[in-house]
Amino acid sequence: MTKSPFVTLIFRGGRFHEAAMPVEALPELAAYQELVLAVAKKLFQDANPERRRLPKGFEAGFRLVLERVDPGSAVPIVSRLSDEPALRTLFPAAVVPDWFDKARDVVEGGIGAAAKDKPLPTELSREILARFNAFGRTLGGDESIVVAQPGKREGAVYDRLVRRKLVLQAQATYEDDVNLLGEVRAADKDAEGFVLRTADGRKLDVRIPPLFFPLALRSLGEAALVRVRGTGLYDQDGGLVKVTMATDVSLAEEGDEQTRPGCPTPVAAQVESLKALAPGWFDESSPAYDAASLHWLARLLTGVLDGFQLPRPYIYPTPEGLARAEWSGTSWEIVTSFDLGARSADVMAARNGSQEMHEITVPLGEPGGESKLGRFLTEHLATH
Repeated sequence: MTKSPFVTLIFRGGRFHEAAMPVEALPELAAYQELVLAVAKKLFQDANPERRRLPKGFEAGFRLVLERVDPGSAVPIVSRLSDEPALRTLFPAAVVPDWFDKARDVVEGGIGAAAKDKPLPTELSREILARFNAFGRTLGGDESIVVAQPGKREGAVYDRLVRRKLVLQAQATYEDDVNLLGEVRAADKDAEGFVLRTADGRKLDVRIPPLFFPLALRSLGEAALVRVRGTGLYDQDGGLVKVTMATDVSLAEEGDEQTRPGCPTPVAAQVESLKALAPGWFDESSPAYDAASLHWLARLLTGVLDGFQLPRPYIYPTPEGLARAEWSGTSWEIVTSFDLGARSADVMAARNGSQEMHEITVPLGEPGGESKLGRFLTEHLATH
């Protein structure tokens, strides 16, 4: 049995700033292995259409191990176990890439293409794309995984938005982790779940194992807040549709009443208030707001806030008919003016106590616009 380097996975941002590998992120390694294995099967079947079965031992021939985590980093070194002689280890350049090496390269190429909004490799079928659901599930809004060749430190950057793009190419919804706070409004033991009303007024169906049903009933009877963690189903706009399975339901902790920092009023309620402004509300040239455009704005902001775990902004109308969103961070004040007709945003960030200012214009009607806006906001609202 020999070991040879197979891939370098570099975890960046959020929990990985301390140059350590959190235990809860380790399932990403298993998800990556399953993804590469699925691609390798697809490559073999495409190349051998006359075969109805995979060769004996095909799956067993692909085993990845976490050989080590480089000291002072969040870089797990992933190697492949093989029954081949030490040739692969001693002379890697002399070994012809097999199905698994090719699958690794397809996965990296697909991630890189999605990140740059380029066409995906043809080998990534809809079935394979759906499997990205399991990879990247634990990543936070400011976290990413660099998927690089063995021994390299540069490669394709995989984050929550790239994962979402890949999965949505295969289906109209995708799954992601949820961490919600709310009240149980109804419970049904036969349906194995309850209805949760969140702080922003949404009502969501939550499926739970029988173990958590007594706590749900208690919360319903006492109007006590509960914390729900598990897996949620999201639509193409990043809106949470339902909780497909709760892995934990527990009483909320003290101080948990505010689930998202920033403005206490939900985005949907703030945007909805703009509909009441009649033509001439400020002066004779001030227009009314188009309902469809406001609906687009609410969905956009909800997707960005949820995708990057950002605080709620304060939203205001402007006499010219723009929508103005303002954030106050530790070091930066951010003002974003949304042109609802052009589907674009002018963003200005001013550093507190200095003359430093950063500005960008984001065409939100183009691919990658939402991601660009989210990254800019994350960079300036983070404590630095």
